[in-house]
Amino acid sequence: MRQQQGLVINSHGRFFNVESNGKVYQSTAKGKKTEFVVGDTVAIDIINDNQASITELVPRNNLIYRSDHYRSKIIASNLSQLLIVIAVKPNFNIGFLDSCLICAESSAIKPVIIINKMDLPESTEFAQKLTDLYANTLGYEIIKLSALNNCEQLGNYLKNQRTLLIGQSGVGKSTITNQICPEANAKTGEIAKYETSGRHTTTHATLYHIDGNSDLIDCPGLQEFGLFHLDIEKVAWYFPEIRDHLGNCKFHNCLHLNEPGCQIKTMLNENLIDSNRYAFYCRLINNLKTKKHY
Repeated sequence: MRQQQGLVINSHGRFFNVESNGKVYQSTAKGKKTEFVVGDTVAIDIINDNQASITELVPRNNLIYRSDHYRSKIIASNLSQLLIVIAVKPNFNIGFLDSCLICAESSAIKPVIIINKMDLPESTEFAQKLTDLYANTLGYEIIKLSALNNCEQLGNYLKNQRTLLIGQSGVGKSTITNQICPEANAKTGEIAKYETSGRHTTTHATLYHIDGNSDLIDCPGLQEFGLFHLDIEKVAWYFPEIRDHLGNCKFHNCLHLNEPGCQIKTMLNENLIDSNRYAFYCRLINNLKTKKHY
């Protein structure tokens, strides 16, 4: 058997498709406890023209994963950008958006917000409210589009990047993937007129090559995005509106909840910090306090 490096482009349980030197090998990692994910660079032993065995994981630059009280799930690795797709329908959850942004901040991955379905009449007001807070106040980039019509404006964002496309079910991730990578032929879900949540149409993350230096990873539609893997002491750094004022509180270990002399609470009371974002911060801190039961 000969050994070479490859790239995990998708997985099915304990089976992985690994791309190496222009070929894709069906691969397994017998006896390995490492959880391999899309985006991983791995060492493989070539068994034959179609099969290989994963022998080693090349150290990752970063990870995106979600976690709750009971388990964690790595979504993808070695990313440079996270595109968070949201839409006014079928069931927008601002907590999901905030969770994705915090996850990106904690992994030093650039987040970009895509507001899809701008062809819907209710999207104009929806997009303006989000732009006022997330772009104008917090400094995140926002792209507004209708994936059914045109995704050309994403081209400059995707060039020379390895991008993970993430969002709740039904927001149009697969439609965007098909527009960018027509060869993907990703499944798309029809949302019933009165349906309040999207159907799960993608079953596993898959990496597509846009060109020789640009990759797009489409991942399953998610309804929740848990952050139980974060360290409670570091959470404040992942909020731009809090990060810039850390060190000004009375106590160096202030969690910005009910401590006296808290600069963040003072700013909140003066309407210098968005109350909904602060409420999300408090929920996250309180959830992390229960990690001892994990």
